[in-house]
Amino acid sequence: MEPSTASTAAGGYALELRDLRKTFGKTEIIRGVNLAVSPGERVAIIGPNGAGKSTLFNLISGRFAPTSGDVLLAGHRINGKKPFEINRMGLSRSFQITNIFPKLSVFENLRCGVLWSLGY
Repeated sequence: MEPSTASTAAGGYALELRDLRKTFGKTEIIRGVNLAVSPGERVAIIGPNGAGKSTLFNLISGRFAPTSGDVLLAGHRINGKKPFEINRMGLSRSFQITNIFPKLSVFENLRCGVLWSLGY
């Protein structure tokens, strides 16, 4: 499934967050986030340290499960899916790790990612 194709055909959003919430114990980190991203649209999430940006991306990418609310990719609810399942639906995430394998060249690091995505 191509999310942009599916959402365009349905007239919906590529990514949608509906009243997304995340708590850790009694601490509410994400409180009622709503966001709608149209196919082809670029959006930036900005805020100071501790504002919940990383937690929000962890919720979208499946690393964390929301306490409540929904994450929709091309109109399909992805709550509870594992990160690799979400990735295969067309949503990927990159991290700010500059040297995954410091002794490998850039090409060798990229090749590791490609091989992993092919199931090796």
